[in-house]
Amino acid sequence: MWFLPFGALVKATKPGAAYADGMNGTTTEVFVVYHSDVGFDKTFTDPEWGAQTAKSMMDQGADAVFGCGGLTGNGAITAAAQAGAYAIGVDTDQYLTLPEAASRMLSSAMKLITPGVADLIKATKDGSIADGNVFGAAGYAPFHDLDSSVPAEVKATMEEINKGLLDGSIKTNVAPVKP
Repeated sequence: MWFLPFGALVKATKPGAAYADGMNGTTTEVFVVYHSDVGFDKTFTDPEWGAQTAKSMMDQGADAVFGCGGLTGNGAITAAAQAGAYAIGVDTDQYLTLPEAASRMLSSAMKLITPGVADLIKATKDGSIADGNVFGAAGYAPFHDLDSSVPAEVKATMEEINKGLLDGSIKTNVAPVKP
């Protein structure tokens, strides 16, 4: 079971779990909790809520926590790691930014900012930059300390899926908007 505090990436995660289940003949339960009972100013800055919510979901059987939403998600990730559950970070390689959770950090869903900025610079230089929002590519961080625990076939599947997402041969059909 997976738990996503705040749920910023929930629309992408549920279809992702369903995709993997379809490949493996499994069923993954995904818990989703939004911190929408407070003002937007606190949604991303409440690590205590993230930790409490992660603990509650682990009590219900969640064995991995994908914490999203700034400090709120960090609280969830840290609580999960301290409880011995797997943690998955977001935005950057949180193995490097949350050392208190590093030993249980399975990976992080990463915004590929450097290539995205390079693409924007190229588009600006050649005059092809488009108006509006820019949605760049995403990837995942290395498995770091847990690398030897991840089976080779899982690594190969992850690479295959990542390649398909990046080249467009796998479509998520998830709109890049808030739920």
